[in-house]
Amino acid sequence: MIVTFGSINVDFVFSVAEMPQTGQTLLAAGFRTEAGGKGANQALAAARDGADVVMAGAVGRDALAAIGMQNLVQTADVSRVARVPEPTGCASIFIDGQGRNMIAVAAGANLAASADAVDDELIRRASVILMQMENDVREVEKLIRRVRQAGGKSVLNLAPAFLLAHDVLSLCDLIVVNEDEAEALAAWLECGSSAQELSERLSTGVLRTLGGNGAEACVDGAVIHVPAISIEVKDTTAAGDCFVGVLASGLDRGMPLEAAMRRAATAAGLACSRPGSQSSIPFRTETERIYSVS
Repeated sequence: MIVTFGSINVDFVFSVAEMPQTGQTLLAAGFRTEAGGKGANQALAAARDGADVVMAGAVGRDALAAIGMQNLVQTADVSRVARVPEPTGCASIFIDGQGRNMIAVAAGANLAASADAVDDELIRRASVILMQMENDVREVEKLIRRVRQAGGKSVLNLAPAFLLAHDVLSLCDLIVVNEDEAEALAAWLECGSSAQELSERLSTGVLRTLGGNGAEACVDGAVIHVPAISIEVKDTTAAGDCFVGVLASGLDRGMPLEAAMRRAATAAGLACSRPGSQSSIPFRTETERIYSVS
């Protein structure tokens, strides 16, 4: 079982030929509203990959809450998602003609989510406690410490890249970053941004996703690299979250890290080949159709 403590958002997605510049107004070619948030996206990716998932977080008591929860309620245990007075988190996403994105997030209810929703018994039952950085940093830190004290396994997606204390980061079993987040982490730690250099500085496992170049990881001194699948990129919005969720699903079912990374890279590639946030995240059968022959 995977427990995800994370954000639940509603995405307002604008399709544009090119990204707007400062002071510029562009007419979007298309618009849609979709469920999103890093926590929800990753929980959904793990659930669609076949894992039992418990989602912990918070949404508002507003009309947006139903949109943000629409896919989770069908796939995960959402009994630990609180309803709070703050508005449901939301994001404005611009996607250009090359599939690249720019995102601004208003955290809203996500900052009211309490790590106490993940009780000690749930930590003991879970194979992976999955976290990101779109919630209150103090709650994330608290949960990391509790998972270590309880002997659980924590995977932290350091996204967005907010500074956590060195000793807190070192308590995580695996830290997942993309290239930009790795650069930010490396600057804080005053080291190189490769998975190996970050892992050596933190004395814990680090996985760095590399977009079209796949992903690399370093755990206990062993370096792993897996390639990306060859696809036509249409929308990268949820690809990173898809990777992390399917990675957690692979680890949950006992796969070695390299095999879980290959499976995650396959699912993330499929997500890039489709428009949408949660709508782009593949199901287990779709991923296995490609992963089994890769």
